[in-house]
Amino acid sequence: MNEDFFKTWSHEMAWVLGLMITDGTVHKQNHCVTLSQKDERILQLVAGYMNADYVLSKGGRTQKTPTLLINSKEIKKDLVELGVTARKSLIVPFPKVPLEFLPSFIRGVIDGDGWVQKRGYVMNVTTGSALFAEGLLAVFQSWNLRSEITIEMSQAGNSIYRVWVKGKTELPKLAEIIYKDAETNFIQYKKDYMVQHVLSI
Repeated sequence: MNEDFFKTWSHEMAWVLGLMITDGTVHKQNHCVTLSQKDERILQLVAGYMNADYVLSKGGRTQKTPTLLINSKEIKKDLVELGVTARKSLIVPFPKVPLEFLPSFIRGVIDGDGWVQKRGYVMNVTTGSALFAEGLLAVFQSWNLRSEITIEMSQAGNSIYRVWVKGKTELPKLAEIIYKDAETNFIQYKKDYMVQHVLSI
């Protein structure tokens, strides 16, 4: 595998980082990094970008979501430096992504933890980290999108932050930004939901 993958920014690296921050797990005891995604095509793309062997976790009977396994001390070290640590969900920071690659990173975040309404009027990203939520909101505001944060409490008593973009004219604007440099590296239905009102703007 290309163990230098996370050392140099590119649109592909930024997208994979967005997925790792949302759906990835850095294991504390060993040098294993895993990425889970219902859409297995996404995992195949990630493995291809990283020149990694395509190894899926066998999991147990409880694990039904396809999970890509990456064993690399160097990859783990670089991800930790970018803020993707073990037990990151409540503390992950918003990484310092170069402006050029922010759209690809945000696309990865939305592919990971984003929800897009079928009717295409609202989108949100869910996170347990206040730092990450505030960083994401700042990006959406810098793109002049109508956005806000709402907070709920989980059953465990932790805060759950949802960062919203709202409005049938706002989602196509967001889509225009984040899919500009995308080839096939995105989840198709989320894009379809976002762009459905383009013709009515």
